[in-house]
Amino acid sequence: MNALMALTFILIPTCSLAKSPGPKAVRYGINSNYAMPLINVERVQNTPKLEGGVLRDLGLAIFKELHLSPTWILLPKSRVASNLTSGNVHLVCHLKEVWQPAIQEAVDWSHDLYRSSNLIVYIGGKPIAKAKDLYGKRVGGVLNFIYQSMDDYFKKGLILREDGPNNESNIQKLLNGRIDYIIMSNLEFDYYKKIYPSLESADLGMDEVITKCALSRKAPITLEELNRAIDTIKKNGTLEKILKSYN
Repeated sequence: MNALMALTFILIPTCSLAKSPGPKAVRYGINSNYAMPLINVERVQNTPKLEGGVLRDLGLAIFKELHLSPTWILLPKSRVASNLTSGNVHLVCHLKEVWQPAIQEAVDWSHDLYRSSNLIVYIGGKPIAKAKDLYGKRVGGVLNFIYQSMDDYFKKGLILREDGPNNESNIQKLLNGRIDYIIMSNLEFDYYKKIYPSLESADLGMDEVITKCALSRKAPITLEELNRAIDTIKKNGTLEKILKSYN
């Protein structure tokens, strides 16, 4: 009996240690169809590796407040929704409900991040004042992206949509005369204008949103924790500093 009791006292702390929870593993998804300033991806031994960009720095800032280290997962826009709902990815930022209509009720949406709007970008030529000025023109977009203000024109064939893998690729097409215009976010234009001074833009008031993060309901962090981290980096100036560092 004494031997059995002694064995019990030895096993109890051992089992308790074995069941101690480890740190939360949070998978931060990033849309690989973006280009700078949102993401900088380099190939290391033929494997894509996230090296910088607004979304990487934003993730680091959020997870610093959560006292966690993210696992980066690059995935194309077409797989963002399914990965969030399945829980294969826990968090994706620089999103808006209108960009992911199929899952807008199936995930939790964070507090606001920053403003994003689409511009018409071109080189030379007459300034663009309205969508009708684009009739019959080739306008570069990004594969699988939703351009709510322009979709009706595209569907009717009034404006010709030509998709590329990202807007960095579209700029090269524009420079080489393969397309006439690009639809590009204000964040991207501010960044690329410094690299290509000949770029011009027209603001037609298209698709202006305040971006957010989408949190999978299978994530190991709560929406309250995420919102608290976002509120902190906005109040202490970290988010503004990240945006200014690229633009």
